[in-house]
Amino acid sequence: MKMRAILFDLDGTLIDQFLAIHKAFSKTLVKMGFPPPSFDEVKRAVGGSSDTTMAKLIGSERADEAVSILRPIFEKEMFEGLVLLPYVKEGLKLLSQSGFQSAVLTNKYGPHARAVCDHLGISPFLKFTIGANDTSWKKPNPALTRLALDRIGAAPQETIYVGDSPYDFNTARNGGLACHLVATGTHSLDELSILRPESVHPDFESLVGHLLY
Repeated sequence: MKMRAILFDLDGTLIDQFLAIHKAFSKTLVKMGFPPPSFDEVKRAVGGSSDTTMAKLIGSERADEAVSILRPIFEKEMFEGLVLLPYVKEGLKLLSQSGFQSAVLTNKYGPHARAVCDHLGISPFLKFTIGANDTSWKKPNPALTRLALDRIGAAPQETIYVGDSPYDFNTARNGGLACHLVATGTHSLDELSILRPESVHPDFESLVGHLLY
């Protein structure tokens, strides 16, 4: 069956927001009496939702408290250093012109995810953006993927999931989607290749070329 829909992860797949993420997490943890985490510690912990990342950094006992402190801090920092990853806007435009319906399915807090897509000018190429707290589910729960498939109007066998981490691989597999990964976020080409997705790419341009040509 011909592929006609693509669901994208956001952080590390379409955007680089790690500077703002690190700054907000550091301010939050210092405010709570923890030592500031390094940039690499935060980057490696990202991939699930904010509470999952917090639990990796400080344990689960105070993760919810930390997230409630984090969100207003992050809203003040969220556009600092924020950039689209190379070729993303051009690639999304080409995919749209080729007949693909695209959307974002992320564990980033939904309002923040939509604000980022609007700010960077990629929302016109996306049918929707679903994030954490928009539903009671988070990736890799297949119920969330089914909701996204219903909204985009495609069957699992017609849909690709694109991401940069094992969370994204599991999201695709749990939902019955083809998985293509890019090594532009939290994991290297070698780390992603071990998962054996349909393809692994060094950048977004390589991914788009693979899908279209």
